Amino acid sequence: MEYVFSALIIVLLVSLTLTYFIPVSLNRVTYLSEGQLQIEAEKIMNQLLLNPGDPPDWGVSVTSIDSLKSFGFALKGADAYSLDINKLVRVFEPNLSEFTNLTSISLNDILNVLGLYGVYGLSIKLTPVLNVSIQKSSDFIYEVYVKTYDDMPVINARIKAIHVNVYVSGNTEITYLEDVVENVYTDYDGKAILNFTQVDSNGAIGGFLVVYVDFYGLSTVYSFFEGETSFGVIIGNTLYVGHLDEDFNPQNITTKKVKPNNPGGGAIHLCPAALAVTPKALEPTVLFDGKLLPITPQGGARPYYKFELDGLDNDTVALFFVVKNRGSYNICVARRSYNGIEIGLIDYSRRGLMARGVHLRRVVSISGYLYYFDLTLWRLVEG
Repeated sequence: MEYVFSALIIVLLVSLTLTYFIPVSLNRVTYLSEGQLQIEAEKIMNQLLLNPGDPPDWGVSVTSIDSLKSFGFALKGADAYSLDINKLVRVFEPNLSEFTNLTSISLNDILNVLGLYGVYGLSIKLTPVLNVSIQKSSDFIYEVYVKTYDDMPVINARIKAIHVNVYVSGNTEITYLEDVVENVYTDYDGKAILNFTQVDSNGAIGGFLVVYVDFYGLSTVYSFFEGETSFGVIIGNTLYVGHLDEDFNPQNITTKKVKPNNPGGGAIHLCPAALAVTPKALEPTVLFDGKLLPITPQGGARPYYKFELDGLDNDTVALFFVVKNRGSYNICVARRSYNGIEIGLIDYSRRGLMARGVHLRRVVSISGYLYYFDLTLWRLVEG
């Protein structure tokens, strides 16, 4: 009986020991693993935000990922956490190859250059510090809402807004008629109402609104118009204008001779007068000398056209212009300022995986505007 009692005591002691020490050991391993993941995420964040990459001007100089020796978003020669907008366009503009001889840099390309492919999952998100949204009440009345990243209203933000009506006279003459409203302030809901002067809409092909927001030195710019069709992209001091196959599919084009798939018949015609959005004002510019410039779909003679313009390199965040297609005029825009972008979407259904992920945030400057840069890193394999 004594032996049985002693054996029972030993079994109980061993059981209690295992019950205590195994979870402690597992928790320690998990803690060390998450700590290592945090260190790795910090290294990646510093590489992306503080390193310009090699070559340092790869946003405009590198045509494909094969020419990129190292990767980073930093703007060469600028302050810490200042990012190069051209590099961001190369990553976040999915239709780049439709307009230019440059290729988009995919998330897998980034993971390969950083040596992370197959080992880590990565998500990158950019969000303006000042979040602006616009609601149209009528043709000349708009409601502007300014909020923080956490959806809190920004009170007493100062707003300057420019409403632009676009007119076509004759066959090619484009006029941009501006109406400016200044020194309007947001209320306790973060809302401001913009009342513009009613004008004659005869001959107008549409319009758009550009809003400048300043909150005690913290600023942003936001543009808005209905029926937007993107036909261009800005890289460096160059504007590329061309077709997007999803908008103008050669297979669906009907020419004057009712013959489909005719590149010449499917051409859009670009008008020379354009309006550039800079951080301070709207500036008129001329894309080319002449009346109309034809641009054919992919596979045609001119799938895109390239323009080098003074002033685009430093501060132009968007460019509005007009194209003509099959007798109709359309307002188009090429942007270089983002209201919120993300690559590497997180699969939240895999909760066990994301529980071991690491999230980091930094405030960065892009073309003089402040954004939140969010990075999430998680392991694809355990090790």
